[in-house]
Amino acid sequence: MAILPGVTPATAERLSEAVAGLSGLVGFLLVPMMGAWLRLLLRFLESEGLGLGRRRRLGGLTLLRALALSILVIFLAFNWQRAAGELRELRFEAPVVGPTLAGLAVGAAFWAVYALGLRLLRADWQRARTGRRLGGLLR
Repeated sequence: MAILPGVTPATAERLSEAVAGLSGLVGFLLVPMMGAWLRLLLRFLESEGLGLGRRRRLGGLTLLRALALSILVIFLAFNWQRAAGELRELRFEAPVVGPTLAGLAVGAAFWAVYALGLRLLRADWQRARTGRRLGGLLR
């Protein structure tokens, strides 16, 4: 295998960091991707028109979000597996499972903190909006 000019071969330490980082990104995006597909499924079930109300259509933005997140997760997972394979080629019996699980856990925890913060900001904004609409509490 010839090395291209300007391209340095990856070291085992850098590949280990790449495996952990890519698994963290996959862990961060996995829950929103599953949520997007579940939201799409619920909209599809609601659009069947079994109720008395107006039939809701499937949203194109919802489908686009689910597809985009799925493509991104598949791309990151493919590169994550490729980096893990190269790490195992470079160093026999390299610890891949530990950094992978740690990265997934950190990514999911980071997503949970992000979602909680976003939810609190949205609730505070809604509370302020309602207070302005009602004219404040003292009137």
